[in-house]
Amino acid sequence: MDITSVVKLLNTKSKVIAIKTDTVYGLICNAYDKSAVDKIYDIKARDKNKPISLFVKNIDEVKKIVSKDNLTKRNLYIMEKYWPGAVTIILKKNDDTFNHLTKGMSSIGIRIPDDDFLLKILGTCDFPLAETSCNLSNEEPYRNADEIKEKLGDKVDLIIDGGEVVENVASTVISLEANEMIILREGSVKLV
Repeated sequence: MDITSVVKLLNTKSKVIAIKTDTVYGLICNAYDKSAVDKIYDIKARDKNKPISLFVKNIDEVKKIVSKDNLTKRNLYIMEKYWPGAVTIILKKNDDTFNHLTKGMSSIGIRIPDDDFLLKILGTCDFPLAETSCNLSNEEPYRNADEIKEKLGDKVDLIIDGGEVVENVASTVISLEANEMIILREGSVKLV
């Protein structure tokens, strides 16, 4: 599937794509499209109060989303050290734009994935992507396109077959919202 077709679909209202990321298969959509985000919650049977994270193309995009007082030298250094990569960083939002993702929380999870195809999609989009693991809630993320088809059927608008996920370990999650690093979930990246 070519990048232009993927971006065109993501620009279409209420469309959700299953795609292999640098960690696990994920569900992605245009982060500004509330109906597509709602569809992800429905597909996963996800608790409507659980937030969903963002994929962004670069740190300049992060600066548009995050509160200025959370963009300290140290926090920017940590972003540059671990991105692109499998570390989701929780930061304070600068406004209510993504309340439909954060469910009333003042912070948002963001990461730049270390995946060439996803980075090309992000580089072509003029919007960040809402992203979460591709699975029904409380199940392990699905390992390949066939499993996604079997479990989710036609609920997803497009499944991009990226082959088998070998490790199937989600991203490490850290919080920098208090301007100190707190590890919330150990994932594929071990932090020192």
